[in-house]
Amino acid sequence: MKKPIRFLVHGYGTYAIIYRHIIDLAKTDAPDVEWSMILPTSHHIEPLSEVLSAGNLLCLEHAQRRKVSKVTDFSALKDYPDSIYADIEVEKKIFKHRPADQQVARALEVYQIYKSFVLRIKPTHIVMSHVETFDGKALVAIAKELGIPVMVPSDLRNLGGISFTSDVLETLPVYRKAGPETIAQALRFLDEFRQSGVPAFRPSGFAVPGEGPLPHYQKSAPQRLLGFLKRTLDNPGLFEPALLATSIKYAFPRSREAIRKFRGYRNGRVYDIGTLAELPEKFIYYPLQTSPESSINTPAPYFIDQMRAIDAIRFAMASDCTLVVKEHWASVGIRPPSFYAELRRRAGVRIAHFGVPSLELIKRAQLTISVTGTAVFEAFLLGRPSLALGGCFIAEYLGGVCSIDEMPKRIQHAIDNPAADDAIVKALAEIYSVRYECVFRPADEPGYHGNRPENIKRLLHSILRHVERLERFEEGSAEMADGALAAGRLLRGTH
Repeated sequence: MKKPIRFLVHGYGTYAIIYRHIIDLAKTDAPDVEWSMILPTSHHIEPLSEVLSAGNLLCLEHAQRRKVSKVTDFSALKDYPDSIYADIEVEKKIFKHRPADQQVARALEVYQIYKSFVLRIKPTHIVMSHVETFDGKALVAIAKELGIPVMVPSDLRNLGGISFTSDVLETLPVYRKAGPETIAQALRFLDEFRQSGVPAFRPSGFAVPGEGPLPHYQKSAPQRLLGFLKRTLDNPGLFEPALLATSIKYAFPRSREAIRKFRGYRNGRVYDIGTLAELPEKFIYYPLQTSPESSINTPAPYFIDQMRAIDAIRFAMASDCTLVVKEHWASVGIRPPSFYAELRRRAGVRIAHFGVPSLELIKRAQLTISVTGTAVFEAFLLGRPSLALGGCFIAEYLGGVCSIDEMPKRIQHAIDNPAADDAIVKALAEIYSVRYECVFRPADEPGYHGNRPENIKRLLHSILRHVERLERFEEGSAEMADGALAAGRLLRGTH
């Protein structure tokens, strides 16, 4: 790589520990690369201070004021890309339950703190963790505003591995290109998927036998309690009742699981279709996603309330069609019973039991629609029509994200024009060309698949390889532009 590299990392959650190990390894494997990090909270400040200097480490919690005033001058937001109000909706807990004026004031404060740090550090690239908070989206917005490339490690679902997407919509790298090797990979994978199916979540796919995890610096319950009390006393203005309630809930896992088990039993009994034989002749399949969750909150906050998606589909579909909705297995014990009662009052909607195989529903449906769920990718792989309502890496190959106003037209077009196998293979070959063989998971996730030495090494070298390929692509594009300009001048000179 020719240019000096200065990475600014967003250290969200225990992904900060993954990056801590990457930075430590980079001292020997990439000593010329500079690193800095933003920590939203002080949870992991001690282990990160071991690998970063104080000037290269920003803790948002320590930089925030005890109180913020109502925003009266919005001029500081004149250059904010997109909508700060949509970005605020990404939040699940932090300041989300406060009055609207306080939400905007806190959001502006975060934006200004981060922008000031970015302008001081002057990173060449901003490397994200899992973008599921306002401060994460604000950092992506700042990068867009200042023209700094963003790298988001994004899981490639059934394909395994990751790609470094360039925004919260999972836009694949510009250097993707199908070639003989990746076409062969695509053909092998497609054959395997259609023969026996391939699960969408395979974090152990690159595990080295016998390799133990690296430290994940988890604090004991008393340490976490003391830390919470200290943070609250240091800055009472940041106290969030919702976070305290969540902490208490997770402190008693048996009680939490008992409640979820009972709710799951009760919710699991609410369905209209129990077997494949009971499916209507013509139907559109909509698999529910867990929400609020980053997979919806981040790329498509409008659909956090999935009733909006369900209403948009049923209003756009033909009158002789039924919308079949199936619950996500992880949400059966989470959603309140009132959600299903409300769903059953929607004309044209029928609920499939969560045990009905999703792949079989996809095969039988006229069309599969999801906000960002894996089902639309699986439908594409099977050559079945599908649409995405939010940004995900497969959306580009489905004609782009489907907006509400174009839904009637897009539904009919998708049904009439399922993807041909050659288009599917070409798309998969392009995705394989930007795929890296590693996983990006939280450091404390059961199994610790992301937090093992070989995976950390692969992550670091994948990050560096991605930057190198971006540079080469940019150089090639510049050479092509110069060549076209020279040819134009030559052509003009002949007349």
